[in-house]
Amino acid sequence: MKRMLSATLGLAAVGVVLVSCSTTSPSMERGSAYYRNAEYVAAADAFSEAIAKNPRSAAAWNNRAATRLRLGDVNGAIADYNKALELAGYDAEIYYNRGNALVAAGQYQEAIADYTRAIDINPNFTKAMFNRGTVYAMLGQRDVAQNDWSRAIALEPDAWTKSAMRRSAGLDPTPVVAVAPATGVTQPAVAPAPPPGTGPATVPPPSAPAPVAVNPPVPPAPPPVVMVAPPTSQPQPAASMQALDARALASRAITRELDGDHAGAMQDLTVAMQLEPDASRRASLANLMKLLDTPR
Repeated sequence: MKRMLSATLGLAAVGVVLVSCSTTSPSMERGSAYYRNAEYVAAADAFSEAIAKNPRSAAAWNNRAATRLRLGDVNGAIADYNKALELAGYDAEIYYNRGNALVAAGQYQEAIADYTRAIDINPNFTKAMFNRGTVYAMLGQRDVAQNDWSRAIALEPDAWTKSAMRRSAGLDPTPVVAVAPATGVTQPAVAPAPPPGTGPATVPPPSAPAPVAVNPPVPPAPPPVVMVAPPTSQPQPAASMQALDARALASRAITRELDGDHAGAMQDLTVAMQLEPDASRRASLANLMKLLDTPR
């Protein structure tokens, strides 16, 4: 069975997913093992090898995308998810994963479209519903967000994930704990980043909860999403090295938060704000810091 990890940056309840395939390969298994040990560069190389041997493997493209997210390469991850969807456009989890990556890239409307597509394919995809609600809340559409959160919580069959969603939505006064689920297996997000599987992850938000996300190869693991600059319809000039460094740090900050390293996440965001030359992106980073640092 080939493992496909569903990972991405996550928002409120995050997670990883294991997708079954008819065949397996040494490079896929090796990539999953590297990912499980947080050796993301080696994992990406292994999945690249799997892709070279079988370019038609949606699982390999999906897993490399999840690993690229861990490395802070959001654009590379989105490109890999695009390829995975060309090969498996019927897979709700890949739409969900790409949606999380799009949130990390600040492309909120596109992320909503992907979450909606995932829900169309699987009407009971609660994590996609919850994350879509979080993005709506980030865009100021609180009523629409509340509707998605309520539906997701009502439909979620797993008690632990349901509780994480309630806390993230501010319905339970209990302190928030980082959790991370994806689509498939459920696992808490305090353990080291494991690949394909699932485990919820919650992030404390000021007014809106953080969405749900997924992780790479192997069962349980946590990944994040909630991001910097919102999408813009106008073409953007090439980013400076400072801007690229700031975005990489912001991406890593989200991953750290979902892995339970709040101090590390805030440190990365602080440095990212110092490096980011664009005022609107600095404002988005400041909002993200507030979202992650607001106690419930």
